Amino acid sequence: MLKKKNDYSVIVYFEDGTSPKKWMFVHKLNGFKMFLNKEHPTWQYMNVYNRRTRAFMRQFKRDSFIPPFIQE
Repeated sequence: MLKKKNDYSVIVYFEDGTSPKKWMFVHKLNGFKMFLNKEHPTWQYMNVYNRRTRAFMRQFKRDSFIPPFIQE
């Protein structure tokens, strides 16, 4: 079985009307949330996609619990 590594791409939306930003290679979602809280504190929600198939997986809001991986 292949390791789960950089399985997600994420589009992040901001409260202040800034254009959304996209990250293509995201490994652990909870670590990515910590990065966003520190570097982009005005983020509002993020849409998570399967990087390989580009299928939408889930949306997370800033104040919600975000697991490291999404169970498929």
